[in-house]
Amino acid sequence: MTSGTRIPVMFAPPAEFGGTDKVWSPEQLLASAVASCYMTTFLHFADMLKIKIKELDVDVKMEIEKQDKMGFKATKYFVRPRIAFATSQSEQAIENLLSKAKRYCIVSNSVCGDIRVEPVIRCEI
Repeated sequence: MTSGTRIPVMFAPPAEFGGTDKVWSPEQLLASAVASCYMTTFLHFADMLKIKIKELDVDVKMEIEKQDKMGFKATKYFVRPRIAFATSQSEQAIENLLSKAKRYCIVSNSVCGDIRVEPVIRCEI
C-alpha cells in the first residue's frame, strides 16, 4: 500500500487465514492505528500543558469476537500506555492528560468497540 511519497506498507492476511507473519495484517494495522493516534494525541496535550515526558510507549490489545451473521468484529481495545514523566506530576494532572488523549484521539473515536485505557505511570526526578 502506498500514499504519495511515504514508505510503502506491506500487508497480508494473518497467518491464521492463509497469510504470513512476515508483514502486517489489517488487524494489526487497526490496533497500531489506535496506539499511534493515542500516543500522538497524548504527546500533543503534554506539550500544550508543558508536561515533560521522558518515555512513552503504547501497546494495544484488541479483542475480536464472532458476530451472528456478521463475521468477526473488534469489540474491545485495551490501550496500555507506559509513561515516564520527567518530573513529579499530580494525580489530577495525569488524569487530565490521559482523559484528553482518549477524548481527542481521532482513531479511537472512529472505531466501534469499547476503548479502555490502562496506564502504567512512573515519575522520575
